[in-house]
Amino acid sequence: MSFSKDSSNISRLKPNTWLWQSIIITLCCSPLFGIIALMNAVQVNSSYNIGNYEKAERVSRRAKTWLLVGLITGIIYYIVMIILMQTGNLPAGMEHILKESQQSIYNY
Repeated sequence: MSFSKDSSNISRLKPNTWLWQSIIITLCCSPLFGIIALMNAVQVNSSYNIGNYEKAERVSRRAKTWLLVGLITGIIYYIVMIILMQTGNLPAGMEHILKESQQSIYNY
């Protein structure tokens, strides 16, 4: 029994899609970065199934990158909000933001 070293019939392992993680990030942390990760995650299976393994690996890495960016952004956002709530500066900060948004260049 001999084994051939022809690897053309052997397909690569499918890269991780990061799909469920992207959905969680979209719903809980950062919708913008989560949607970008979700769009890349959806492309992994289709690229792999048509045999475009390089693209499947590339969009998998891209989905993971945007997933981590969304996670870090969400964590920073929640930490800042908790600090503002604990220090009592949240209402004053929100009033300041609302007052600035009511002004426009046409008022000057």
